[in-house]
Amino acid sequence: MPLALADHHGEEKGQLSLVKSWKEYLSFKRKQKSFGVWAHEGKTTDVWEGIPAGLDYVSTFTSQLSADGTKILTSHIMQATDGTVLSTGSGMETWDPKKNKILASSSGFDGGKLYAGLSELVGINETEARWRYTETISGKTYEVLVTWKTEALDKMSQTLSRVEDPDKVTVNEFARKPRHTKTKR
Repeated sequence: MPLALADHHGEEKGQLSLVKSWKEYLSFKRKQKSFGVWAHEGKTTDVWEGIPAGLDYVSTFTSQLSADGTKILTSHIMQATDGTVLSTGSGMETWDPKKNKILASSSGFDGGKLYAGLSELVGINETEARWRYTETISGKTYEVLVTWKTEALDKMSQTLSRVEDPDKVTVNEFARKPRHTKTKR
């Protein structure tokens, strides 16, 4: 689930720059080594409309380049420790030539309710990608500011806040999951 506003994080070091092409964005993603499978454990907050706060969960996020190289495909699953699926969904990031921007779409189910989201990349710097995400679920639409930050080779953080309450922040720490290798029989 991507996204965030540059002006909300203006006090942070590292100015954001607008992405001028798909090639530039793809170069950024490769430099950050952000493709792969990432995992996080935590406790839910009230940032997502369809997910109740206070539940222990495990989340897995996958990001990969499409076969034709024109899209980044994403998917996630968030499960409570008892195995209940809290959220599942998939999405796609791509270059919009009419708007000259990176846009993303995603959809899935939060708490069994269908959601749909649209994201716009606000900017990037050496370690961060910031998005503004608009989600609709059960007839309600709201916005979330999201920042993905590379912390180390195998660590990323995701900072989330609702636009209507930008000082209430949720930070999730993700670690890269090792690739499974096929064993010969």
